[in-house]
Amino acid sequence: MMIENQTPYKNGKIKLKFEKNYHYSGNSYLNKVHLKLGFTNLVSRWYPDTMEGKTPDPKKVELIEKYTGGKIGEHRFGSESDYCLPNSFLAEDGTFIGDIREAWFYYKNRLIVNQSNPVGVAIKVKKEFFDMKNPASVQNYMDEFVEGFYGYTHRGGCIFTKGDRIFDEEYIPSPSDYEKSEWSGYLKKYQKAVHDGPEGEIYLISDFIPFKRRGKKTITTWEEAELSATRLSGYLS
Repeated sequence: MMIENQTPYKNGKIKLKFEKNYHYSGNSYLNKVHLKLGFTNLVSRWYPDTMEGKTPDPKKVELIEKYTGGKIGEHRFGSESDYCLPNSFLAEDGTFIGDIREAWFYYKNRLIVNQSNPVGVAIKVKKEFFDMKNPASVQNYMDEFVEGFYGYTHRGGCIFTKGDRIFDEEYIPSPSDYEKSEWSGYLKKYQKAVHDGPEGEIYLISDFIPFKRRGKKTITTWEEAELSATRLSGYLS
């Protein structure tokens, strides 16, 4: 059975495995989750031909640089710039965003580098804009083509758009801030966790409210959406 390589690398082998926890990296990378079975998952993993064989696919590098507004290059750091991370994902000004897998995640999810604040915050765009192949002009067409600002770390992320709430990690949820049915849904999840969870476990109702609804004030501008994404990225760090 042929399984498409979903990683940004070439010259590797893909193997099917059953794994409960698959978000790890080492001598292999997650390629794709094919089936979620509850107690375990059927996934494919990509293995390099050799440990030195993590060679980027030039075609995928071209796609990354054409569509995301970022570039693949060397990231040098240290007091004398004597350390180097090859195949890094960089903003236009050279700011380090992540590795090439993060860059490929941007491409696969229609994310564009937020050049003014590139670390942990990206711009999610609609497919029709992504197909225009002109990421640098997104700032001029925010209302037409942008879906929202994506705040993230390796722990997770969330897209914020107009109509969501300005994220506030110190916000104390109140029933008066939500429609009755919405609050009821959060409350049921909270009560179920308290009832079914381990004895002594402490839960907060805010744990069951999506990040984009955790706040009092509604997002009305793209600046507020970017602020929420920035706050979430810091919160998850």
